[in-house]
Amino acid sequence: MKTQLKINNAITKRLALYFLVMLATLYILTPFLWVVSVSFMNKREVTQMHWIPHQPTLQSYETYFHAHTKNLDIGTATARQFPRAIINSLVIASSVMVLNLFFGSLAAYALARINFAGKLALMLFYLCSRSVPGIAIMIPMYLLIRSYGLLDTHLAVILAHVTFTLPFTIWILKGYFQTVPLDLERAARVDGCSQIGALFRVFLPVTTPGMIAVGIFSFISSWGEFFFALLFTSTISSKPVTVVASDFAQELQVDFTIIAAGGVLVVLLPIILAFIFQRFIIHGISGAVTG
Repeated sequence: MKTQLKINNAITKRLALYFLVMLATLYILTPFLWVVSVSFMNKREVTQMHWIPHQPTLQSYETYFHAHTKNLDIGTATARQFPRAIINSLVIASSVMVLNLFFGSLAAYALARINFAGKLALMLFYLCSRSVPGIAIMIPMYLLIRSYGLLDTHLAVILAHVTFTLPFTIWILKGYFQTVPLDLERAARVDGCSQIGALFRVFLPVTTPGMIAVGIFSFISSWGEFFFALLFTSTISSKPVTVVASDFAQELQVDFTIIAAGGVLVVLLPIILAFIFQRFIIHGISGAVTG
């Protein structure tokens, strides 16, 4: 009797957990699914309050990529800047990812394998710097970037993004590097590798899931960042897609289907990357926590 009661309680708890997970999933996905649905509607259908488009159309997406059309609707001027803005975001996010992986792996290896004075203080400094809000250093960073003549450049945004993503990269990679057996490093050193050689020939190949996890994290973080991108850019030559998307707020009576299509385009690439590399991301984060 007691065994049956325990089984029933376990089943009830599991069903309750599944129900809560389902509710959380619906809560997260419903707004995005609505935006996707609206992006395929025409102007008239948006006001009819239904989920599935009765006459699906790609007109809103065509507005973003047909720069020489004669469509004079409000918002099309901003929409036509999206292709260049997407390229800017790709350049910025890819650069942030590469810099995070290079400098983060060097710092994480030193913290994981080399004992030196001030090691703990340095780790705490990295951790505390991650918790500093961006608005607290907004003015000093702006003055510094302006003094070097970097305003309205990709480099200004890249440096700002690396400042906030690098500490997380170092912490994750440090934990992952600590899971690598010492015997592998010792064998590499016996074969004549230096510490840098052991890092690039032993650690990085073994810790590929962790590298992919922090790389995707830094890419997505940079792709979605808005505050410093808005602060340091002013023309389409350097504006990322998040800043261009916000320009719709400066225009009156913009077609909501165009805004919805822009929202889909902004989040499409991060979602694709997360789905493709989800196994590596989960393995990388769990390995870092275990380490």
